[in-house]
Formats: sequence, C-alpha cells, structure tokens
Amino acid sequence: MTIAVDPADYAASKRLPGIVVAAAASIGAGAIHAAAAGVHAEHPALARLFVVCACAQLGAGLWAMTRPRRLVALAIAAINTLAVGGWLVTRLTGISWINGLEVREAPQFADTSCALLGVVAAGAALAALIVGWHPGRAQRLTLPGLAAAALTIPAMISGGTHVHSHDHTAATADDHADTDDHADTDDHGEGAAAAPGDTVHSHDEETAATDAGGSTPSTEHTHDEETSATPTDPAAAPATNPAGSTPTTEHTHDEETTATWPRPWDPTQPIDLSGVPGVTPEQEARAVDLVEQSLLELPRWADTDAAIADGYTSIGDAGTGSEHYIKISLIQDDVILDPTQPESLVYTVKGDQRILAGAMFIAPAQSTDSTELVNWAGPLMTWHNHGNLCWDRDENGVAKVVGIVDANGNCARGVNTGGANPMVHVWITPHPCGVFAALEGIGAGQASVPDDQRADMCHEEHDHGTSGTGGESGTAVPTVPYDPTKPIDLGGVAGVTPEQQAAAENLVAINIVRLPQWADYHDAEAAGFHSIHDGLTGHEHFINWEWINDDVILDPDHPESLVYVPQPDGSKLLVSAMYMLPDTVALADVPDIGGALMQWHIHDNLCFTTDPVAPRVAGLVNANGECAAGLQKFRPSPMIHVWIVPNSCGPFAALEGVGAGQILPGQERLCDHAHGDGLL
Repeated sequence: MTIAVDPADYAASKRLPGIVVAAAASIGAGAIHAAAAGVHAEHPALARLFVVCACAQLGAGLWAMTRPRRLVALAIAAINTLAVGGWLVTRLTGISWINGLEVREAPQFADTSCALLGVVAAGAALAALIVGWHPGRAQRLTLPGLAAAALTIPAMISGGTHVHSHDHTAATADDHADTDDHADTDDHGEGAAAAPGDTVHSHDEETAATDAGGSTPSTEHTHDEETSATPTDPAAAPATNPAGSTPTTEHTHDEETTATWPRPWDPTQPIDLSGVPGVTPEQEARAVDLVEQSLLELPRWADTDAAIADGYTSIGDAGTGSEHYIKISLIQDDVILDPTQPESLVYTVKGDQRILAGAMFIAPAQSTDSTELVNWAGPLMTWHNHGNLCWDRDENGVAKVVGIVDANGNCARGVNTGGANPMVHVWITPHPCGVFAALEGIGAGQASVPDDQRADMCHEEHDHGTSGTGGESGTAVPTVPYDPTKPIDLGGVAGVTPEQQAAAENLVAINIVRLPQWADYHDAEAAGFHSIHDGLTGHEHFINWEWINDDVILDPDHPESLVYVPQPDGSKLLVSAMYMLPDTVALADVPDIGGALMQWHIHDNLCFTTDPVAPRVAGLVNANGECAAGLQKFRPSPMIHVWIVPNSCGPFAALEGVGAGQILPGQERLCDHAHGDGLL
C-alpha cells in the first residue's frame, strides 16, 4: 500500500517556536528607529545611534526570517534587550554623555511602541532559545507580520511628525512641523488635571491669539514681523485659564528679531526667545518648549488647595508679595525642568487671594554654573540659589523661612540651610524682566555671575510697582508715599542697596499680612501681652516681657510689643508692632537690614513699676539718670516700629516727643518724608 506524503511536510518537520514572532517584532522596532533617525538630525551622534540600532534590529529580523537558527535568536534577544534598556534609561534619568538625551524624556507613542516591539522580540527570541527545535509545520508569517505592522506603521507616522517632544526637552528651532497631543491624567487630586492641548508649529499659517470665552487660546510665533508687535488686549487674551483649558502656540522663524535679552514677558503675546547671541537652536527650542509646557501644565495648581492636596506646602513668605509652595520630595530626585513635576509653585499675594504666577524649578544639589544647567538654555537662563535664608519649623513641623542671615552669616532665629540647590523661575503671568526672571532684591538669590551679567534681571529701568534704588544706579527714582493698601515701594532713597530695599519692603509686607492676628487686644492679652498704660499719649503699648530676650526678632507672629490707638468707644486700633532686640544688644550693633530706611532707637529714660508680671510706665529718670523710689529702670533694648497704617514719617517711624526714644550720638532723627503719607 502506498501512502501519499506531501513533500512540504518533510520540509517543515522541524521549527523553532517563537523565532518568526521575534523576527517580525525586531523588524518593526528597527523600522521605527529608522524613521526616528531623520527627525533627530539636529543631534548627529544621536541620529547615527538610531541608524545603528535600526540596522541591527532589521538585519537580525531578516536573518531570522531567512535562516532561523538558535544563534540568530540569541542575536535578536541581545540587540533588542540593549535597545529597550537604553529606552528605559532615557525615560528615567537621561544620558548625560549623549547630546540630545541629557535630560529625562516623557514616554510618547512612537518610542513606547518601539520599546514594546523590542520587548516582544527579545521575549520571543529567548523563548525560542529555551524551547529549541521542535517538530511541527513551518510557522506562518501572516499573523505575526500583520500584528507588527499594525503597531509599527502608526508609530512610524507619529515619530516622523513628532519632533523630539517631551516634558522638558524640545524640538529644534528649525523643525517646526510638531504636533503634540498632550493628554494629561489627573493624579493630583480632584479637578487638578489640565485639559488636553495642542502645540502646533507652522511656517505658513496664522492663528488667532486668544479666545476670551475661555476656550483654548492660541499664540503665534510669527517671525515676519517686528518682535515688539502691538500687544493684544490682555482682557481678551488670557495667558492661562484656571479652569484648565490650555493654550495652543504656533511658531514661525522668518522674521528679523532683536537680540535684546531679557525681554519683557507677556504670555498673551508670541514666545520670542530668538536672536540672543550664544544661544543654539537646540537651546532656544528647549526653552520655548519649557515655556509652552508650563503654560499648559501649571494651571492645574491655580487653586492653592489643589497644590496642598498634591503635597505642596507654603514656606510662609506671603508677606513678600510672592508666596512659594514647595514639594520637598521633588527637590532631590533626578527630574528637573518638568512642568508636570515642579519643585515649587509661586503665587502672587493680593490680600487673601493667591494668583498662580509661575513655577520655581529646583535642581539637585550642585553649583549654579554646572555645565549641565548652563548648557540647557545657554544665555537665556541664569540659575541662582538662596544661601542667606534662615529656616525654622512651625508648630506643625513644617519648614518656614523666618528671616535672613546677618552680616556675620548668623540667623537670629532658625538655621541657615540651603544654598546648594540651583533654581530658575518660569512665569505664566507677565513679568518686565522676562519669562525666566528671578524675583528682585533678596528674592533674586545668588548666582555665579555678577548682577550686571545675569539674564534673569532687568538691566534697564522699568515700571513694575517696586522701583529699584536711585542711590546706586544714579537714576532718579520717584518715591511713593507709604500706603499699606498698595504694593510696597520704598525706592528712591540714596545709598540704599537693592538688597536693603527689598528686605525693608519684605518686612513691611509681612507685617501687613500677619500682624492683624493681634487686632483684638484681648487676643494679645491671652498670649501674654500686658499694657504699660501709656494710652494717654495717644498710643498704648502692650509688651510681652518674656519675648524680649529670646532669639526671635522681627517676627509678626512673635512681636515683643504691639501698639494700639485708643478709640472713643473704648476699643483699641492696632497700628504697629514695636520690635525689641534682647537687652544684651547695644544700639550700635543692631542688624543692618534696611540701611538708611530704618533707624533703631532705645528708651533709657523710662521708669516702671516693680510689678513682676505687668510693669507700667510711671515716670522719667531724674537729672542723674535715676528713677524715684519704688520705681525701676530696665536695661534698654534697641527697638523699631513697623507701621501697618500710614505714618507721616514712613513705615519705620518712631513716635514723637518722649516716645521717640534715643538714637546713636551724632545721628539725625530720621523722618522718612519720601515714604510718609504727606502730612508733613
């Protein structure tokens, strides 16, 4: 009996299970890498790396298709494992020694698909190695090929039109065909997620600037016009929408631009970082992408409740006019300049209202002139740190800024820490000194370059509500009468440095915000304050005697003395704090905080009753400097007022007459008419 046997059965009597799947997946991954190579042409070394990887994956896959062998399976497994490992590193930390991969990138569809195919290729190849040759028919190519193509083709299209877009490393300035579909998942608490937005870069078309109705605003980078284009109406062109809608930004690069930097920043206008000497196309593109992504992502924290729910805590600096909320866990990680994970959020303070103004990105501990940081955006950014702040913990154990160091680098309260972490701002609200500007005065921190070389400061006069000094620059700065209901501006006093002016303004501002907690004198009495019964002078002082010789100074949460004005109905109006240094500090040794804006004084001619708990003023010393029998004279403590109501001699004015106390010999009594309320 003759049995008919199909000759094909002999040819397919053995197979290597999984090798065809591994080959198809490797070919797909190689095709995606080949498509990506052209899009990364701005980084030649990176493009060559993609070409090598593509050739290896394609070659191994084709080899396996034509000559299935265990050696080929080993090659596919090794090549694709290496490729997937490299992808993981770029998504977790970045690769500092490969230009274009220095910082961590967020996963996108194309690269994730490529990595998935690589995992399939490596896994199937390992399976083939382990199982080995197995009897059976030859594996069919149709199903594995179609499955790989279904993932490969969309990934190639996405990768070819998506120009190296991720959280904080942008496409090159010359590649403006980028469409970024950025859908964010809300993992920051209810209502915190930003809505999906599109970023479209085009050389040809024009788009409307903004939509007043709260729909997605768009901003166009048109380089066929002057950089100083006429601004659109800010009311009709909001920069960001607190409800979560996101801007769409469009760029073109055909116009002639000015190289002036920094430039005033208005988020309702085109983002113009072009033409700055020394800035490469890659640096400009990264910086533009950072600004765009900040405009998109940061509004999820427009409400401070959302920030608090996400782990951010205030450092207690609302009195400066800008309040920083910090998420400490993000500071020492390896992610920087990521608007989805900002280390600090900055809010503009207007009474009880907090308006999200931007982010302060904080890098892990390193020098402010670190090559990695300096090269990220080149001359567009200046990184700074804060090595002069004093920190302490509140009753809940939360770290707060409680002051600045004195001339000797010591803190009157808390400890001096920090200064090791470089930081840079990105503003989503207008700023006269640019989108990456530092705060002013003490808020500007310290950088590795002189102030006149910093790219985060204005180098010409501007009007922003807190004018600089006229003493150092030689430019006349108009003075503004002190009005606690308006932004505090103590500029215009000769010889006052920007740091002194900022410190004085900050001290006044934080008192305006915090001191009213003592508005009811009954609350002050409950906290240990006692009247010295001098209300007949028109001002009544309440003193907490136990706080005078502690180590806390100039703290509105811990003032040594409160000043009230008795009212006709018997109530008392809080008007000032009177801060007192320990009685061991001589008048000549007071801290130089506000320079010529502040004049400390003492009272060495007052006599008090001997009540051990609540001494009262009961007279003055005689010609010999002695008190009458039954009265006592205390060691004088240097003191200064901070007024939270207008005063004819400015916010630090002493009282008049006997209440003015004594100043250093040779000094003239300071009445700051420049910042008075105009009564004198």
